[in-house]
Amino acid sequence: MSFTRFEPRALRSLGVRECRGYRLKTYSITYDNVEFRSQAFEAGLREGERDLPTPSQNAQRPGVGFVIMYQGRTGDYLILAWWDRENELPIRVFVRECASWRPATGGESVCVWDLRVIWWEREAYVGSVLSGGSVDHYLATTISGFA
Repeated sequence: MSFTRFEPRALRSLGVRECRGYRLKTYSITYDNVEFRSQAFEAGLREGERDLPTPSQNAQRPGVGFVIMYQGRTGDYLILAWWDRENELPIRVFVRECASWRPATGGESVCVWDLRVIWWEREAYVGSVLSGGSVDHYLATTISGFA
C-alpha cells in the first residue's frame, strides 16, 4: 500500500467570527501554500450556520466554537464545531462540489491536518473554560503555523 507522504500545511488564525450569537474562532488550512480564497468559503459558512443550535448560550453551552476552512489537495472542506453540554464538541463537516456546498456524507470526515486544530482547541477549552477561566481567554488562545 502506498500513501501520499505527509507534508505540513499552512495554518492561519483568521480571528473571531460572530454567527447567530456564537463567537467562532476561524482558521484556514491550505495545501501547498497556495493563497487562501476566503470568498469560496462564505457559502459553506452560511450552510453550516443552520446547524448551530439556539439559543447560542445556556447553562451548558457557552456560545463559542471554531471553524476550519480547509483548502485541500482534493477539494475544499469546512469544519464547524461548537462546545455544548459543558464538555462535548459537536462537529459538522461540509464539502464544496463545483460552486455549491453540501453536508459530508458516508465516510467523509476530518483529516489529519484538521485534527491539529481540533486538539489545540480541546487544550484551549480545557485550559480556560473548564478550568474556571473565561470564555474570552478561550477565544484569545489561537494557533497558527503549520498543521
